[in-house]
Amino acid sequence: MTNVTTSPRRKVQKLSGDDSGSMETNDYENGNNGILFENDTKAVIWGQQIKAVQGMLDFDFVCGRKEPSVVASTYPFTGDHKQKFYFGHKFSAIFEILIPAYKMMKDAFNAHPDASVLISFASLRSVFETVREALEYPQIRVIAIIAEGVPENQTRRLIKVANKRGVIIIGPATVGGIKPGCFKIGNTGGMMDNILSLKLYRPGSVAYVSRSGGMSNELNNIIAQNSDGVYQGIAIGGDRYPGSTFIDHLLQYEKDDRVKMMVMLGELGGDEEYKVVEALKEKRLTKPLVAWCIGTCADYITSEIQFGHAGASANAKSETASAKNLALKEAGAYVPRSFDDLGNEIAKVKFQLLCLGIQPSDDTSSR
Repeated sequence: MTNVTTSPRRKVQKLSGDDSGSMETNDYENGNNGILFENDTKAVIWGQQIKAVQGMLDFDFVCGRKEPSVVASTYPFTGDHKQKFYFGHKFSAIFEILIPAYKMMKDAFNAHPDASVLISFASLRSVFETVREALEYPQIRVIAIIAEGVPENQTRRLIKVANKRGVIIIGPATVGGIKPGCFKIGNTGGMMDNILSLKLYRPGSVAYVSRSGGMSNELNNIIAQNSDGVYQGIAIGGDRYPGSTFIDHLLQYEKDDRVKMMVMLGELGGDEEYKVVEALKEKRLTKPLVAWCIGTCADYITSEIQFGHAGASANAKSETASAKNLALKEAGAYVPRSFDDLGNEIAKVKFQLLCLGIQPSDDTSSR
């Protein structure tokens, strides 16, 4: 049985900051170098999520990572202990490893200064204090908030503090994200058979951003069938105030030479998609963007309708899915006739890239 290596303790200086007041604009570009995850990214998990952690470890192994991505968990309702997990595959060597669980978050971060990601499974009632504490540690670069229904004023305050710290928040109300060959958040990507069949163990060249976590897995499938696969995928979450937005992630994809095509799956409600429209018009986004906003069926319903997400409700004509799709198309995005045609649109753009001599990623097998 192998212990996960723990790094020497270091003193972490707490930062002061006012988390009250109005929300500041998301500042992804200025606060981060744009690369969220690498093949040595390490995370701390908040909560008792044994299945999610084991799923991350299984993903690590098939991606060929040398070390597990999860170095610790923290949960205030248990004492300090170590939890047994497995790092390996049934057709090859399987190693039992012990991952430490800490009662206090500060102990987890102090013992593992190389952990740059916090994945918080805290409930909507406790997630604010949990994330607010994590933001005091300068080693943290990315925080995923899984909980749905976090009070909007609390989310806005967290975004404000995160911007000051240069931290990227994914969520609330998200399944997380995935970077094939490198790292995945929690349950993103589904079961191992799904990960293997969609070749999520190695990077493709198509990067996507989605509101919905459930639909992000559908995007994994569509992209795998109609291109060389996913390079990175992020579900920004379904609440009205996401910690990071469509344009935040798309601008980073624009900078990454390994990304050849981008996909955005928006929805009715809110105005985040119009920031993408402006970026297209201003030529800040120049790579091919396939975009679709779901919820066009709301046009045929005479009364106001609230879809599943807290932010999925159109309060003005400009917030309807049809209006957004039209604006995206006029700005230069590749917009299919319906969601059913999304895969065909991706395949068409892939063919155009091949005609321009842009080759897909090399295919590799899983470990």
